[in-house]
This record gives sequence, C-alpha cells and structure tokens, in this order.
Amino acid sequence: MNERLTPLERIRKKSDFASLYRDGGRFRGRHFTLVFLKNELGHSRLAVVASRKVGSAVVRNRVKRRFRELFRRNKELLREPLDIIVIARPESGEAAWTELREAYISSLTSIFRKRIPS
Repeated sequence: MNERLTPLERIRKKSDFASLYRDGGRFRGRHFTLVFLKNELGHSRLAVVASRKVGSAVVRNRVKRRFRELFRRNKELLREPLDIIVIARPESGEAAWTELREAYISSLTSIFRKRIPS
C-alpha cells in the first residue's frame, strides 16, 4: 500500500469542512476529536485543526505533522473511504507518540464498529 499523503488526500475546501461539521459523526478522545463522514471519492481524506489552545506555533505544527503521519501510516485501517477532520486538543501537544498512535488506532477501530454516517 502506498504510504504517501498526496494532495488528493487532503481536505481543503470550505464547503467540504462545512458539510463534515454539519453531517459528520464525532468521536471524542482524550487527545483529539475526530469528525468523520463517508465519501464517494474512492479514497480517504484528512484535515488537521489545531487552535492556539494546543500551544505555540511550534507545538501546533508538530501535532499536525504527527496526525498526518498517523493517517499516512494507517491507511489500511480505513475499510471505507472517509473524510476525517482531526481536531487537536491541548493535551495532544504534550502527548507521547505511542500514546497518540494507540488513541488514533483505537478510535478508528471503534468508528468502524459503529455505523458510519453517509
């Protein structure tokens, strides 16, 4: 499987964000909130949001890089094409890599156990 994060796998349009926030399901974790919705594109897409509450610009950018890396390396866990917005919480700035990885993987598995909004 290709582990690259291509430009097609990023959510960039304001209308896509709006529809996700309006119609998407939510999974709230300790380090982040996932907003997810099935898409008809044939591939999953990701956006990462980190407000100033997460920390300084250096911390916010590190958090965003980590979540993009988690998405990129764990594409095989996404059985169906999804649009995902990861909203970082302030706790994610201080979290260890292994802690974030375990939380991300467990959140994806629990999302697919439940019904995904379409």
